[in-house]
Amino acid sequence: MQATTTAGAGWRFGLFLGVLAVTAAGAFVILRHVPLSPEAVRQAVQAWGALAPLAYIGLVAVRPFVFLPSILLFVSAGLVFGPWLGTLYAVVGGLLAALLTFGLARGLGRDFVQGRLPARLQKLQDAEWGAGLIFALHLVPVVPMTPVSYGAGLSRVPLLHFAAAVLGGLTPRVFAYTFFGDALLDVGSPQFIAAFAALGALILVPLMLRKRLFARWG
Repeated sequence: MQATTTAGAGWRFGLFLGVLAVTAAGAFVILRHVPLSPEAVRQAVQAWGALAPLAYIGLVAVRPFVFLPSILLFVSAGLVFGPWLGTLYAVVGGLLAALLTFGLARGLGRDFVQGRLPARLQKLQDAEWGAGLIFALHLVPVVPMTPVSYGAGLSRVPLLHFAAAVLGGLTPRVFAYTFFGDALLDVGSPQFIAAFAALGALILVPLMLRKRLFARWG
């Protein structure tokens, strides 16, 4: 029975890796023919008219599977919708994307990965610490979000803790980018300078607090 369970877990994990490989290959083909600029995204989203918010949320939700840069989409949200509605739509789409990737990893890969983690990573089994790490990584603009969501899905962090951590860390990150995107219409303005400062703060503050954030790894 144990051998059958292990084999099943291994088969599902192989399927998980296959999904990642197929989506990566598909994204490589697609992105070669798609213009990657905030203006191109703005035009594509606005073409949906009244359905533009839903189209944008859907685009952000499937972003991990087509490897669109999150920075591009978040900055574009500021151009299309402004900083406030842009933040709302981007956070909804980003949370959906995180839940999709988390669910994929949890359903196909967690059973195989559990028990094979190095001892230093076993602290991710701690729901409180795992959620804190997820929050911190989503807060920092330069950290890619998709690998964090996949990693969380492979851990034992509960779904509700994961969702709360993503929402808490992603919201200020998205707002900084949408605020910056809205300010691109007036480069050099006080808003543009403030947006630049906000992005810098999101990078520097976690670095300044890194000893406190990661002390439990020692």
